[in-house]
Amino acid sequence: MSRDALHTTLVIPNWNGLEHLKVCLESVHAQTLRPSCTILVDNGSADGSVEFVNAQFPWVECVRIGDNAGFAVAVNRGIQAKRAQYVALLNNDTELDPSWLEVMVDALERDPSAGMAACKMLRFDRRDVIDGAGDGLTRGGAPYTRGAGEPDDGRFNTASHVFGACAGAAVYRRELFDRIGLFDESFVSYYEDCDLSLRALLNGWHCIYVPEARCFHKRGASSARQPAYPIRMQERNLTALQVKNFPLSVLITKGPVIVASRIRRTYRAIVAGMGKATLLGFLDSLPLLPRMLAQRRLIQRSRTVSAKMLAQWMGK
Repeated sequence: MSRDALHTTLVIPNWNGLEHLKVCLESVHAQTLRPSCTILVDNGSADGSVEFVNAQFPWVECVRIGDNAGFAVAVNRGIQAKRAQYVALLNNDTELDPSWLEVMVDALERDPSAGMAACKMLRFDRRDVIDGAGDGLTRGGAPYTRGAGEPDDGRFNTASHVFGACAGAAVYRRELFDRIGLFDESFVSYYEDCDLSLRALLNGWHCIYVPEARCFHKRGASSARQPAYPIRMQERNLTALQVKNFPLSVLITKGPVIVASRIRRTYRAIVAGMGKATLLGFLDSLPLLPRMLAQRRLIQRSRTVSAKMLAQWMGK
C-alpha cells in the first residue's frame, strides 16, 4: 500500500485533559502509519492544555473553541478543518498501539462496504480487560458497548461487521461524512457516534471491527468529574436517536420491547441513585423532538436498506 495515498487526519477533542495528553500524543507520534495531520480541538480548557501541546508537540495543530460546546461540535470542527481520505477520531485519555492507525486503515482499504472501523479498546490500567469491541444494539434498540468488562481471552479476536464504532477510537471514510453528514451537534455528547452509526447503516454502510488494532482507554476519566451528566445525556439522546432514525415499522413491531427496555433502564438508574438524572434526561429530550421529527423525514426518504435489516441488528 502506498503511504502517500493514505491521506488521514487524526482529530482529538480536549477539555481540561492536560494530564492525559502526553501519553496520548506520544502514542500518536509513534504510529507506523503517521496521520498526515493531527488536530487537537480544545473545548475552552482552562488547564493550559493548548499551551502544553504547542510547546511539547508542535506538529499538532490546535483549534480553539471558546467554551465547552461538547464532543460532537469539537470533532466536527476537526473533521471540517482538513480534507482527507480517512478521518481518525481519538479520545485524549487513550494510548495507541504503534500499528493502530495502519491496521485500521488497512481494514477499510480491504472492505469497500465499510464506512468506519472499530478497534479493540482495553482498560488502560487493566490491559487484559476489554473496554469495548465495537458497539451493538440491544433488542430494545439501545446502543451498548460490546465486551465491556470482559476478559481479553480471545472471545473478541475475530474481525466482523458490527453495528457501530465508539468515536473515542475509530477511523471513518471521508466519503461517509460527505454522504450522510457529520455528527449531530444537537446531541452535544454521548450517543452522537451511535446516531452516526445508525444513519450509516440505513444508508448501506457497514462498520468493521478490527481486533488487531488495540487502544488503551482510561474509562470514566472525563465523566467522573460529573457522574450524573452522562446518565442524563444518554437518556436524552437515546429518545432522540430512536425517534430520529428508527423506521415506523420497527417502532411498531419492536415498540413493546423498546418500552420495556426503557423501564428496565430507569429501574436500574433508580437503584443506582441516578433516578433524577434519568428523569431529567427524558424531559430534556422533549424540546428536541420537533427537530428530530424533521430530520427523520429526510433520513427515512434517503435510506437505502429495509427496515427489516435494521431490526435484524437489534439483539444480534
